[in-house]
Amino acid sequence: MGSGIRAEVSLPTAAPSPFDGVVDGSTPIYSVARSASTDDSETVVLEFIADADLPVPEGVEVVFDYGAKAAYRFEAPCVETSPFTVLDRHGVPVLETTIRDGRLVVTFHATDLPTLRSVLDEFRESCPDMQVLRLLQSSSTPEESDLVTVDRSDLTERQREVISAAYDAGYFDHPKGANASEVAESLGIDRSTFSEHIAAAQRKLLSTLLD
Repeated sequence: MGSGIRAEVSLPTAAPSPFDGVVDGSTPIYSVARSASTDDSETVVLEFIADADLPVPEGVEVVFDYGAKAAYRFEAPCVETSPFTVLDRHGVPVLETTIRDGRLVVTFHATDLPTLRSVLDEFRESCPDMQVLRLLQSSSTPEESDLVTVDRSDLTERQREVISAAYDAGYFDHPKGANASEVAESLGIDRSTFSEHIAAAQRKLLSTLLD
């Protein structure tokens, strides 16, 4: 089996995302592309495609009109905690970037498990409600099977309670059946505590699945 891992991660559109203040997340955005600014090494140029009538702030320009859709361009500062900067720092290219259901969804290929863990750790530091949507490990043949036994006792009782409540409420569904605040409220805990428990549970499960 190959060691490459394809990951799809959901992050907030707010800071440190470069889309903070550019879009409100209510309109789907796709075909996001990045390039270095020719005028300033501290900024990056981003382009994306969205509805032609998308309300955008000053500094975001339409560079091509497709009719119902349009291509937009803007510049953003290079922020150390930006998900794109994190991936660049680890030498991991972005495969696809979209905004859907109000979230920034980034798909990338990590060369190995340590790289993936390091990237996810940095994502989680700046975005506690980061969600891993999908992980796919490369295989030598489409038919190859790689079964893993998950020991649920690895999770604490509280972690099992939190992740079960999140699953039952549709927290992992797309579109979401409930957000973090709603699941936290149903459990009688605050959002930050919920995020801590869900992150710890995901880390333990991922460690079992990917080791």
